[in-house]
Order: sequence, then C-alpha cells, then structure tokens
Amino acid sequence: MVQKSKRLKMPVTSRESFGTNASRRMRAAGRVPGNVYGMNMGSFAVSVDPREVENVVYSDSGRNTIFTLAMEGSDQSRDVMLRELQRHPVTDQLIHVDFLRVDPKQELHVSVPVELVGTPEGVKNDGGILDFVHRSVEVSCLPDSIPEHFNVDVSALEIGHHISVKDLTAPEGVQILDDEESILAVVAAPRAEEEVEVVDEDAAELAEGAEGAEGAEAAEGGDKPAEKSEGGDS
Repeated sequence: MVQKSKRLKMPVTSRESFGTNASRRMRAAGRVPGNVYGMNMGSFAVSVDPREVENVVYSDSGRNTIFTLAMEGSDQSRDVMLRELQRHPVTDQLIHVDFLRVDPKQELHVSVPVELVGTPEGVKNDGGILDFVHRSVEVSCLPDSIPEHFNVDVSALEIGHHISVKDLTAPEGVQILDDEESILAVVAAPRAEEEVEVVDEDAAELAEGAEGAEGAEAAEGGDKPAEKSEGGDS
C-alpha cells in the first residue's frame, strides 16, 4: 500500500541578524536560523522553532513532507520541503535548516522508504535470515504525489527467494527510477550451524594430525639402537 504525504503548515519569522553571535542568541531564545531557496528565485533568511522542524522530520512522510511556510506578520506563504539539516555533533540538537521551494507542477526526485510486511515462510519454518538489502527507492513525481512509503508483503518468501524493485506497485503519476532487477530483500539460509560444523571438522582433523605425528615420533624413537660407549671393548 502506498500513502501520500499530508500538507502541514510551519510558521517562520524573517531573520535580519546574521553571524555566529546572532545565531547563538537565536538558539538561546529557542529558535534556529534557516534559509529558503529554489525555483530560480533569491534566497531569504528565516528563523524557526526547531520543534516544528522535528515534527516534520518524525512525521509519517519524514523529509519528503511537502508543507507550507507561513511568514509571521505577513500573508506570504510558500510550499517547501526540508533540504538540509545541520545538527550539533555532540548533542544532536538542530542548529540550522534549509528549505527548498517546490513547484506543484514540477516533478521532484526523492527517496521513498520500503517497508516489509509479514514474516517469510523461510524464516518461520526453516530458520532462514531475512536480509533487507535496499531500504528505499528513488522516484520521480509531482510534489503532492510523493508516497510516504512502499509496503511489500514478504510472507511467501522461501529460502533463496527474493523481492526486487519490479515487485513494487507504484501509484499513478509515480515513476520508480531504480533498476527493476535490483534486489530489495532476500531470505538467506542459516549459516551459523554450518560454520560451527566446519570449525569442528577442522579441529578434529588437526587433532588427528597431531596424534599421528606424535605416534610417528614415538615409533622412530623406539626403533633407534642404543649407542655404544667409547672404550666399552677394552
């Protein structure tokens, strides 16, 4: 099942102070600096409540969410999506955000997550391992048609079977750009027991070899005649 992104609204304030000190004061006041650009138009600086940004990041459609920036104290608004987030390397707090203007009539290239549904037969019955190879695919579509995710049922997969891009169903107006033969997930045979058996066999062979060598040395020592002492014939 493919779901479409929902429209949100985010209030922002025009930013006129720049530089490190201004940004620090802004963050101390509970806001972060940002820039809006795209569509061959000039960029402009804003400040925004970081909680509003995080609400978008952790929404169902995540960074693919198309939302409206509403300028406080003005009737101006613009449809955008998150372009780049900068976070503090230690605290992971948001310190800067870039917004990209979007044209509702112009297609975008975005990455859409793939979600696996169900437990494969090869995992339940044969102890196989589900290997999730690619967790997203690239698509091209209009902003309002961006899927939140692609659901794909893996319940019927046996060991050695896989799903690929061609198994996904794209809604009307959405084109999947990845190679249709690209594997998304595969059920692999369990390897842990096989590896243990191989290690045990190798250890047994080494032990047998060591015992054989010790036996050969003992046999050589037993057949060796005793040396006569000098002067024994006098």
